This record gives sequence, C-alpha cells and structure tokens, in this order.
Amino acid sequence: MPENKSQLVNYAMNSGLIVGVFWVIKYFFVIAATGYPFLGYINTLLSIGTPLLLFFFLVRYKNFVVGEEKIGFWHGIQFSVMLFFFASLLEAIVVIVHIIWLDPVYLSRTFEQTLALVESMSVDQNMISKLKQQPVPTPFSYTFGMIMGNLLIGFFLSLFLVPLANRFTFKNDNRQSGE
Repeated sequence: MPENKSQLVNYAMNSGLIVGVFWVIKYFFVIAATGYPFLGYINTLLSIGTPLLLFFFLVRYKNFVVGEEKIGFWHGIQFSVMLFFFASLLEAIVVIVHIIWLDPVYLSRTFEQTLALVESMSVDQNMISKLKQQPVPTPFSYTFGMIMGNLLIGFFLSLFLVPLANRFTFKNDNRQSGE
C-alpha cells in the first residue's frame, strides 16, 4: 500500500505535539536545575521517556494509520524524524524564551562550566586554548543546534525502534484507522 503523505504528516504532527509537551516538561527541570542542581538528575531520568514515546507512536501509526502488520523501514524512519521535528519546534519556543528573556546569562554560564569541566580533565592544552577562543553561542545558533541534535537522535532511535515496532501490535485499542 502506498504511503499517504497527509496522514504521515498529520499523525507525526499530533504525536510530535505530545512528545514536544513531554520535552518542555523535561526542559523545566533544566531551568530549575540552575537553582537546585539535583533536579538535573530528574531531567536525565526522564530521558528514557523519549524512546518509549517514539516506540508507542510508531506502533500506533503502524496499526491505526497505515493499517498493516509491518511498516516499511524508511517509512518508519521518515515518520520518526518528522515526529522529532515537530516536537523540537515546540521545545525550541520554550528554549528561546528561556535563554533570551528569562535567563540571558544561561548560555555564557553553561559555556564557562563546560570549559571548567574540560580543563579539569587531562586534555591537551592546545585544545583548551582553542575552546576558550570560541565565542559563546547565540540563542538562535544554540536552538538550531538543539533542533538538529533532536533530529539526529530521532533518526538513530528509529533505526532500532522501527524493526522492533514491527513486532508489536496494540490489540486493546478501539480507535478507528485514520485518526
């Protein structure tokens, strides 16, 4: 059965909205960790939710939108990357608001902490001096890098999760295909 691009985009958008809200909740722990460092560990712990949500939405997409026992490998990857793209857009809005208006020194403080961490390791001094010469990222370059990183993570996760999703079926869901 040929893939229906409008259904693919529609379901990726709707699923991306849910994953994006999850990422925004995770990001609130990043913001709160500046005052209470232990909350950063909760953010890290919540990271396991991303592959679980992707797996859930891949299986639901396969069962209720595509309506087949198996989804094509590249079709599943395309869905996953689009889902991560739409989720990243929602997260990017919150990140921009945070680093421009709520905490304008966040990027410079994070950059300084990264330099301190690198200096504490046994790293070549030439590399450290080159890192010190790098400018602090702008809010937009930081956010763009975050979006690109999310897309890359979505791609690599889908390499493992698409074949796994083809083995599972949700049977206790009464929803109709095409939702």
